[in-house]
Amino acid sequence: MPSRFALAFLAVCLLARSAAVSAAPRGAGGTPALHRERAVLIYPREVSLFRRLFYTAHQRDLRRLLGHRFDLDVHEQVATADTLFDVDVRGASLLVITGHGSPFALCLDGRDVRTIDAAHRDRLAAFFAQLAPDATIILQSCDTGRGFAHLVKDAAGPTRHVIAAKGDVPRDGLVIRSLEPLEVAITCRGEDGRAYDCTVRL
Repeated sequence: MPSRFALAFLAVCLLARSAAVSAAPRGAGGTPALHRERAVLIYPREVSLFRRLFYTAHQRDLRRLLGHRFDLDVHEQVATADTLFDVDVRGASLLVITGHGSPFALCLDGRDVRTIDAAHRDRLAAFFAQLAPDATIILQSCDTGRGFAHLVKDAAGPTRHVIAAKGDVPRDGLVIRSLEPLEVAITCRGEDGRAYDCTVRL
């Protein structure tokens, strides 16, 4: 028959376990929530108050949707390479970098100044190495799928995925089709105004 000491010790252990379960984040139906993946979203400098490209209702809707799966870390008004590379992306499963783009660069402070290009290849590699091994990197910008995205893929490594656009991306061009598994598409508009799927997946 267990001693009084053994019974008391067992009771303390059960109480501690019950308290830990009660303190855990709750999911649907009141059950303890599973570990949530991390997503980091980076937005460029934009000072315009009207007809904004990056700080829009569509972007807020995207963040709300992503929040159903990910713990979000949002960085706004990022304008320089140093600021970008200082962002903590450790362990993130999703990285979304938004800005103006071209086949050769990503621009975070207006259309005419390159922020990230081939000269930053080594810094990109070190930055992406902090991500989860199977992370997805989305370049929410025009034309990076025509060249720059391949540099990003090379720097990110073979197990990470890169999604970019091969065309002119409108404000609402990025669409999330599925959260689990994550599936996104980018719609561009041609010179005739017609929409088409311009998604590049690497």
